[in-house]
Amino acid sequence: MLNKLKSLFSKNKNPLDMPLNKLNESKIMLDIKVKKLEDEISQIDNQITALFERAKESKSKSEELTIATKIKTLSQKKKQLQNSHALLNKQMRFINNILVIKENEEILKSTPLWNTLNSMSPQELERHLIDMKINSENIMGTLNNALGITDDMLSSASEEHDEDIEDILGTIHAIKEGELDVEDAKGIVSNEEKEKREDEDFERKLKKLDEIPNNH
Repeated sequence: MLNKLKSLFSKNKNPLDMPLNKLNESKIMLDIKVKKLEDEISQIDNQITALFERAKESKSKSEELTIATKIKTLSQKKKQLQNSHALLNKQMRFINNILVIKENEEILKSTPLWNTLNSMSPQELERHLIDMKINSENIMGTLNNALGITDDMLSSASEEHDEDIEDILGTIHAIKEGELDVEDAKGIVSNEEKEKREDEDFERKLKKLDEIPNNH
């Protein structure tokens, strides 16, 4: 299972290029592995508890030594499993973060963040994402902080001027200033979108009219 994961996240493959179904398969594989390790750790805990209970009834130093040796062996095995568990949890966190990024791909593509993420090597991406926890609500802030990107950098790095976004931002600022309530803002945005669609339809119709051959 771990070999499959290693091949999935090869050094030369950008995880952002992976389809969602593959990422979800990886998440399921990791989840199975994590649960298996947790079961093994729990079983070892039970065995150690039983050995300590048995040690209370031991009759000789030799028996105590035998029990202590078994406890030591089990404790060492438990530590190894806990280390593996910690590594798998980091991989799970990485995959979860990649999934959130992929699910918000369209939003991120409208910001310089997407170019920043895509320009990273798989190793850089893993280093940044493996220790953080992001979700759809905090994705922009978390990634900006982790990558050291400020609001000023985002503004100056935007190469394409999106009028729709500018209008919506203006509406947001109006709400913050108390000049608009949310319902009015929703109406403004909806009407602007409707007007834009009507203008585009009108332009298409004009273009079709121009394409009609003039027989006179």
